[in-house]
Amino acid sequence: MNKARVVICFDYGTSKIGVCVGETVTGSANLLDVIDNDRFLADSLKIIFLEWRPDLCIVGEPESPSEDFKKGKKSFVNLIKTEFNLPIEYADETLSSQTVPKETSKHLLDSYSAKIIFEGWFNKK
Repeated sequence: MNKARVVICFDYGTSKIGVCVGETVTGSANLLDVIDNDRFLADSLKIIFLEWRPDLCIVGEPESPSEDFKKGKKSFVNLIKTEFNLPIEYADETLSSQTVPKETSKHLLDSYSAKIIFEGWFNKK
């Protein structure tokens, strides 16, 4: 039997980052609040990681990101690795935003995208 692992999944964006928490036995995931990608990002991540104590982080990978996006995401990933010492995996995020149900609250759209990214990652495992 596999041990359940807590996974935090991110839909990285240059101004906002969608977040969900999932677990690896059932593949269930719950939306967390979207966090701002600003000077308080490390503090926001610390709060999430202290509450959920994840074993792994997943970051969505877009199909063809801009250079600015790539730089920002690289900085974000390095922050997680160096400040929080958490392993990171990447997952395809193609069409994750387009498959969010229309009735999803506007302030949770990015976190719902993170949930879709997590589910895609889980289903490939």
